[in-house]
Amino acid sequence: MRKILSIISIALFISIGGMLAQTIDSTVASIYERHWEIETGIYRVMRDGKVGIIQSNGQIIVPCEYNQVWNLDDNGYFRVLKSGKAGVFHISGQIIIPAEYDQVWPFSNDLAKVLKHGKLGYFNKQGEQVVPCEYQQIWAYDDGRARVLKNGKIGYIDVTGHEIIPCEYQQIWSYENGKARVLKDGKVGYIDYYGNEIIPPMYTHIWAFENGKAKALLEGQMVWIDETGQPLDLPAPSGDYQEPPSTKVITSDNEKEVVIEDEKGNKTHIKILGGDIVINEKGNDTYIEIGGRDRNRNKTRNNNRRFKGHYTGVEFGFNNYVTYDFSTSLPPDDNYMELDAGRSNSYAINAFQWSIGLDRRGNIGLVTGLGIEWNNYHFSNPIILSKDDNGNITYEDATRPLDKNKLVTTHLNVPLLMEFQIPTNNYRNSFYLSAGGIGGWRINSYNRIIYNDNEEPHKQKKKGSYNLQEFRYGVMARMGYRAINLYGTYYFSTLFEENKGPELYPVSVGLSIYFDL
Repeated sequence: MRKILSIISIALFISIGGMLAQTIDSTVASIYERHWEIETGIYRVMRDGKVGIIQSNGQIIVPCEYNQVWNLDDNGYFRVLKSGKAGVFHISGQIIIPAEYDQVWPFSNDLAKVLKHGKLGYFNKQGEQVVPCEYQQIWAYDDGRARVLKNGKIGYIDVTGHEIIPCEYQQIWSYENGKARVLKDGKVGYIDYYGNEIIPPMYTHIWAFENGKAKALLEGQMVWIDETGQPLDLPAPSGDYQEPPSTKVITSDNEKEVVIEDEKGNKTHIKILGGDIVINEKGNDTYIEIGGRDRNRNKTRNNNRRFKGHYTGVEFGFNNYVTYDFSTSLPPDDNYMELDAGRSNSYAINAFQWSIGLDRRGNIGLVTGLGIEWNNYHFSNPIILSKDDNGNITYEDATRPLDKNKLVTTHLNVPLLMEFQIPTNNYRNSFYLSAGGIGGWRINSYNRIIYNDNEEPHKQKKKGSYNLQEFRYGVMARMGYRAINLYGTYYFSTLFEENKGPELYPVSVGLSIYFDL
């Protein structure tokens, strides 16, 4: 209901503004370099290369001092970006969140999460920071409370930011019957819903409560306690009780094992890439043998193994472009090419790979291959790419509302990388770094447009070269462990042909999953 009322109020605000002035006043328009209508009577404007929001009568909602201002959301807020920092304005012109945060999430239950210097906090819709940015993690609110992590310790806060339960526990388990088990300084206890310690954290372990009592281990002795933590005058529980399950790692010259102490006895066999893990539980001990093969045989094989690089697989990433001085803020004349970075993505399939070893141990070598990559450049402005009378890339303002507007390129890529591997047990488990050059041949390109109205055509796909470079060249760096690696590319060649479009240099970063083909 609250969201519906918010949407209705926004609609009334826009409708009243629209009745007063449907089109922007010519005097107002002359003040700005460019203007776009994003809602009835609401315009995005540009002045001195900066973006803002005004009403058609010139009243300022968001001043022209931001690198980007996103469209109005359903709750009546504009998200803004200034020098790489995010903030939020209300349609009334009120600054709700100043543009000084690394990330701002949408409002949910009247609160918006923000990130600053790696710490999280919350703002309310009145523009008040109710939770300061001092938490490493804030889980979702439930019943007006949120679980938080601060300096490695767990607690709870309410919607005003007050710490109901101070962040001093190593762990707080789920609440059951109004109380939760906690771990503090390595000892177990219980707290109630308000954080009061109903059972002080002084026990090594507390078993489940049954009929109002539970077994507990206190300083090596088994005792019975009630639900307030008071010892009961009952005979000590029978049985051979040990410390609760723990884990030890033992390494010797010819084996490595993990010993988990437990009370059950089962046997489980798990096979993993590059070796076996055997879990053998006997009585109170659980033995996990890792890599039970002959160490000397593995060592001989690793010393003389054949080098094999890491290129084949699939890639998922984000692409963008930068100016000659490595800035993502485009010059005013090229601002129409500004991207929606969150939607501008890339994906690739690297199907072929060839490796050349450069040392006897097989830890250094050259890697090349062949892959196909798709780059999606989603424009944030309502424009349609076109060419002027000289055949140079320019744009036209969209006459219909757009839902999607992107330039898509497809390239065949050939890299040549120097790869260094730091083996663990064998080459499949190695940590690796690689860097070198990459070249690409454009085999397809098109502009895809989806309109946000009921007119036809609803979708358009316009194939063409758009003055894009047919060949590109640049550098690539990759690093990873086993099947997962991170990559980044920067192209020395511009996106468009020289003097036929903006001088922009493609970049991309992402995640790659390696397939041993």
